[in-house]
Amino acid sequence: MAEGFLRAMAAEADVELEAASAGLGAMEDMPPSRNSVVAMNEEGIDISAQRSQMLTPEMVEDYTHIFGMGEGHIETIRAYFPEALEKTFVLREFIAGDGPDLSVPDPIGGDLEEYRLTRNMIQEAMPSILKFVQTGDPGETSVS
Repeated sequence: MAEGFLRAMAAEADVELEAASAGLGAMEDMPPSRNSVVAMNEEGIDISAQRSQMLTPEMVEDYTHIFGMGEGHIETIRAYFPEALEKTFVLREFIAGDGPDLSVPDPIGGDLEEYRLTRNMIQEAMPSILKFVQTGDPGETSVS
């Protein structure tokens, strides 16, 4: 979902960037879940062509920013790829601080409402992510 939002927002803002989703435990070439597709279609974004992939050393080297859905994701990425320390971030860290809203829950296996909640949490973070990727500064988006 984050990849879909970032691509759509970048296109709307006429910003050129490459976005990809990857995981450390992803099964290769799997389509998004039906509920992910439905939840994103409700926002006018089609993610049905996206496919899962493993995070590779080449991706870590090539990409300028790596975002995880929660602190555990980031800690694992940094453990496997210590060279990524300076370019790994929690997706919501610019808007949620250290509170309970920092991590985005994984809705896998959940109902559509759980996917909508996850979608909304990702969507809320995306303006700060796009700005950060463009400028290096997420702006005044923090919530106390």
